[in-house]
Amino acid sequence: MSNISRFAAVNTKIKTLEGEFLLAKDYRNLLEQKNIPDAARFLKGETAYKEVLENIDVNQLRRSSLESLAKQKMLINIDKIIHYFNGDYKRFIKTLYAKYEIIELKAVARAVFNGMDTKPFRNSVFIGKYSKVDEERIYNAKYIRDIIEAFEGTAFYKYLEPLLDNNIKENLFRFEMVLDASYYEILQKQWEKLDKHDIEVLEKAQGIMADLLNLQWIYRGIKFFSLSPEELLNYTIHLGYRLNKNFIKQLCYSKGLEEFYELASQTRYSFLFKNDETTDIFMERRLERHMYFELKAVERDNPMTIITTFAYIIYMDIEVRDIISIIEMIRYGVPEVEAEKYLIRALNGGE
Repeated sequence: MSNISRFAAVNTKIKTLEGEFLLAKDYRNLLEQKNIPDAARFLKGETAYKEVLENIDVNQLRRSSLESLAKQKMLINIDKIIHYFNGDYKRFIKTLYAKYEIIELKAVARAVFNGMDTKPFRNSVFIGKYSKVDEERIYNAKYIRDIIEAFEGTAFYKYLEPLLDNNIKENLFRFEMVLDASYYEILQKQWEKLDKHDIEVLEKAQGIMADLLNLQWIYRGIKFFSLSPEELLNYTIHLGYRLNKNFIKQLCYSKGLEEFYELASQTRYSFLFKNDETTDIFMERRLERHMYFELKAVERDNPMTIITTFAYIIYMDIEVRDIISIIEMIRYGVPEVEAEKYLIRALNGGE
């Protein structure tokens, strides 16, 4: 099958779905809302999120429920796209569910680790969507070990099983890092079944993301966790695009933050590290914004490839995360001007 025949219809559908994205004025209107019901009322009345809010009494809506409904809209749109694919391409798109399942799993695991009630997470949207794990076993877990054992027979289990050792003090950190690493390995194995050009564009796009995540991980590992170089290297993602394995190893073996900054300054990603009080506050935002523009460039240069679908799901994720951030800032009364600084989407052309 030619790429034109494979992607013509789905790319047309994606252009239609992109027309549903919130505009800058929608973001600002949402930021102006005074409480959660008002935010839900705006989304219900003025945006495409009315699809998931249509039969909801917004006056009774809690923050966690509104966040889940925003994710539900993302899930609905991914499902709409999947119907345009078959075979290995359909399996590849379904693999992208794993990323969002892992995000929700880590949130539940943190609650379990800290002895908190998992009830607030029972409206999770993606848990089980990729792995088909028994959700009740996850929510009823008392220990991280219980969560791991629930995954027996799923794609995640072979990565998690080695954690079932005799470590009396359960290690949440190891659990989270293994899940993250498993996603990239699973994703790569699936995209290797696609056509050559699609593999090339995915390797570039995901390689750039791996570069950014590795830099973020190594920086945080040095600054906040005082991890050994071996531990840092062990949890890096081996899919880099601009940063090769030797350079990543150099970063991991930095003798401290100053040496790390010096090495990072030699890369195209030096903007992540301002070496001031804004680095930790805005690193995630800078990373995501940069990835957005990198994806736009890859997409522009590679029409009629899988990247249009891949990028759309990332853009949808960015919008949902911004909505969740806005909801959280409304909850805590963060002023609108201050709140804008924490959004992935730049509303005023800032950094």
